[in-house]
Amino acid sequence: MERRYSPKTIGTVLLLSAAVVLTAGREAKAQQVYSSQPQAGQQSGDFQQPPAPDAAQLAAMRKDVQVAASYQLPDDFLPRMITTLQALQDAGLQPPPPEGHISLDDTIKRVESVQGIEPVLRAQGFSARQFVMGLTSFGITYAVTSHEADAKDAPHLNPHNVALLQKNPEAVRALLQQMGNQPAQAQ
Repeated sequence: MERRYSPKTIGTVLLLSAAVVLTAGREAKAQQVYSSQPQAGQQSGDFQQPPAPDAAQLAAMRKDVQVAASYQLPDDFLPRMITTLQALQDAGLQPPPPEGHISLDDTIKRVESVQGIEPVLRAQGFSARQFVMGLTSFGITYAVTSHEADAKDAPHLNPHNVALLQKNPEAVRALLQQMGNQPAQAQ
């Protein structure tokens, strides 16, 4: 049986995932993207909702969400990703911010296009694909398990990933904190 997700659920998960994958903002911005609610004092340029997806985009988004939710994180994902994000920050590298409705494949290509990022990822044992898929899967798993009351239309999560996050709450907090840090040159 194919599971159907509402456009709002898919958009929310993908927007959160994009924020997670691209490590573009502070934790408050990630929450702002997840909630899709305007924040007090929000500037008009802070975040703009992309236009509603058409039927083909919506179908592709559904597929990407489920692919990422099903992706199995390695057992050492949390400490290795924390180290990777720190290395990226130290190198002043940041993947480009999201633009509209982009697929996982497009996100991977955008990450690969950042000059100097591949050696940093490789040194930590990640390809661009593993980096994007890992952070996206982490973001979806974290979002769904943290907001279970709002997750009735959520994708099926990989049980290994749920257990990994539940067993390592300090590492989850450390990764979220690291994700909120900006690269030194991105001021």
